[in-house]
Amino acid sequence: MKNKITRRAALGLAGGALAMPFTARSGFGQSYPAKPVTVIIPFGAGGTTDLIGRIVCEKLSQRMGKSFVIENRAGAGGNTGVAGLAHSAPDGYTIGMTTPSTHGINPNLYKERLPFRPLEDFEFLSLASSQPNFMCCHPSLPAQNVAEMIAYLKANPNKEAFASSGIGTSIHLSGELFQQLAGVKMQHVTYRSSGALIQDVVSGNVKITFDNFTSPYPHYKAGTIRGLAVTTTQRAKIAPEIPALAETLPGFDIASWNGFLAPKGTPKEICDRLIVEMRAVLQDPTVVSRFEELGAAATPSGGDEARAKAISEMAKFKGIIDKAGISIQN
Repeated sequence: MKNKITRRAALGLAGGALAMPFTARSGFGQSYPAKPVTVIIPFGAGGTTDLIGRIVCEKLSQRMGKSFVIENRAGAGGNTGVAGLAHSAPDGYTIGMTTPSTHGINPNLYKERLPFRPLEDFEFLSLASSQPNFMCCHPSLPAQNVAEMIAYLKANPNKEAFASSGIGTSIHLSGELFQQLAGVKMQHVTYRSSGALIQDVVSGNVKITFDNFTSPYPHYKAGTIRGLAVTTTQRAKIAPEIPALAETLPGFDIASWNGFLAPKGTPKEICDRLIVEMRAVLQDPTVVSRFEELGAAATPSGGDEARAKAISEMAKFKGIIDKAGISIQN
């Protein structure tokens, strides 16, 4: 009969379907996701990366019809969470976030003890946001601007301390770069969280910080701390009255950025779908507006741009770390 398929022919068709590579499966990328996706954020809840991740994942869940579920895995300056991502199944159902700590600073601090390979172990998906750090101080200090702060610190070497959320964070290295370019000396005091350090700056227990913009900004608006400068080359859109450090110290450029990764070997169709959806989310006016309220700019990109960012950040922070002689002890 014309439409009859023999058993041998049917087996042949089935074998051909099984042998068909991922790239040839019709609509494979469009059928993803078929279940919830875990998104590893390598820092605790409430920080800038967590807030950005939650905004993006909320929109991804709406657009893609399945939940993108945040899992905070803090520890070792982001290494714990990113190492967990590197060793997750490359099936698209576990992705994660990256920051200057995990793909700029830590490779230079931990070197061969880094528990993942920063470039080889991941598929880069997209950058997400960028915001400056915020140099600010307790109002009891006499300096009203960056130039006056430099003059004060030169006249009082090691009298003042700057606060950070840990050795090797972008906050710490902003302080180190400031000392290098300004020719001043300060002590360094570490805290377990950004919230804790800001409270001590507000109270005057430690008087200077270069914290991520989001945390000190409300205190600056309230007048309980003095804002001196942002650490990026451009002023922050949300606070254009605050100068950039580069206006006084040419070449100063440190941003607190973040982006998304998948484990190496995640199928290209899934990565491509995520890149398309993330770009749409990061161009959504409501998302752009919510980022701006945090002092951040949306930075949609492709995987190649995200990978290039990691490479350039590792090179930049190597120079700062080597000059400061910073190391992580066993």
